[in-house]
Amino acid sequence: MMYSSIRSARLFSATLATAIVATMAACGSDDNTNTAPLVATTVTINTGSNGQSGTVGQALALPISVHVVDQDGNAFSGATIAWTVLSNGGTVPAATSTTNATGDATAVWTLGNAPGADSLRADLGNGSSVIITATATVGSLTSLTKVSGDAQTVAGGSVAQPFVVKAVDGGGNALANIAVAWVATGAGTLSASTATTDATGVAQVTLTTVAGPGTYTVSATSGTAAAVTFTVTGT
Repeated sequence: MMYSSIRSARLFSATLATAIVATMAACGSDDNTNTAPLVATTVTINTGSNGQSGTVGQALALPISVHVVDQDGNAFSGATIAWTVLSNGGTVPAATSTTNATGDATAVWTLGNAPGADSLRADLGNGSSVIITATATVGSLTSLTKVSGDAQTVAGGSVAQPFVVKAVDGGGNALANIAVAWVATGAGTLSASTATTDATGVAQVTLTTVAGPGTYTVSATSGTAAAVTFTVTGT
């Protein structure tokens, strides 16, 4: 009777040990099976990147920054972001950027040369993308360009055709409300010594010549822009 009890106890212990080992193996197997690899899933725009304003043809004050997370919502490093300029002809230095240890990727965005709305897309490549916008504004005066009125020949004592200049920034955009100073050499009389550019960036004056033949020059200057000179011949 005692022998039978001992034998039963041993069988029970062996069975229990086997069950425990099997359970542990099963749990280990489930852990390995259910652990999915982490992947980049979503890209968002970091604060301060969207809605900036800058000068045409210039880089924005703040680099564009986006954030990438995995399926658990944690920062994902090593993801590739593709940058695409969508409007207004701006540029980025490279077509792609890689997220850093905090899941962020950056790019320096230089705006296009035309004032208005610019847009840039950041694409994660899995269907997740964001569009960043910025506003390009006209720059400061770079030059005066000659529009019309040069190399005229007029009858002495008459009024020459208007001398017309245009004020532009570095991107060639017209600048309004720019003061232009005018100076004439010779005995003629200008209609004004200063003129302000209109909404199209244009300013103009006329010259009344004296009777008889003569040669005249009319110069337009503004700020540090190079002077523009016109010539007139009176007959």
